[in-house]
Amino acid sequence: MIYLLDSNVISELWRPRPDPAVENFVQYSEWFIPSVVIAEIQEGAEAAPSPTRRAEINLRLDAFLTIHGVLVASWDSETARTWGRLKHSAETKRKPQPLWDSLIDALAVRLGATVATRDASGFRHAQTFNPFSENLPADPAA
Repeated sequence: MIYLLDSNVISELWRPRPDPAVENFVQYSEWFIPSVVIAEIQEGAEAAPSPTRRAEINLRLDAFLTIHGVLVASWDSETARTWGRLKHSAETKRKPQPLWDSLIDALAVRLGATVATRDASGFRHAQTFNPFSENLPADPAA
């Protein structure tokens, strides 16, 4: 199973004492960072109230992308079309999504991936997995 990491999973890894379940999940699962999550984190860095905090977030993001040899799930034209379709689905019309979540949701649907997130409420179409409270599914190949 392939996972797309939501920003709350990445920020957990940046805590002084990350949740061991999240660390285990990142170590033992196959995951990608959606390009839109990088944008979301960068946008948060730029909105930080102080230059020191902005620099801290940028350094952490740079280190994370470098140290982990991160694979990025990029946004492409088919994902854009998927997003446009999902934006007008019955599920989204009943309960609108925050922009970042809708972009990640569309990418996960397009790739057949599961979103690893603490807050599944923002995702209307993709499967979700909470690495803070759920155990990794057993590997069917094992």
